[in-house]
Amino acid sequence: MNVKNSIIGGVGVLSGITLFGFTLVAASIYALELSSIGYSRQFGLYGSALIEIGIVPLIISATLFITGLGFFYKNVDKEWKSKYFLVEETLNGQVRKEDTKK
Repeated sequence: MNVKNSIIGGVGVLSGITLFGFTLVAASIYALELSSIGYSRQFGLYGSALIEIGIVPLIISATLFITGLGFFYKNVDKEWKSKYFLVEETLNGQVRKEDTKK
């Protein structure tokens, strides 16, 4: 396992979740302000506040989360495949199939 990929993946996932949560909290606080100003009936009070704050933080948080999961997947992919599937190994130019379940 590569520790560097685990750290990058963990930071990506946690920062994505944190940014997503803070964006939703900011929208809920701003929704209280919009109730006195006025809001769009099409999106409702919370949807209007979310659009006013911006969709960009939600897109960035989703990107960070998915990238972090990608690094986690990249990290455990080889180990997971060798543990649960039939793996072809190349040893001295020869392809050898072996079942690595023990």
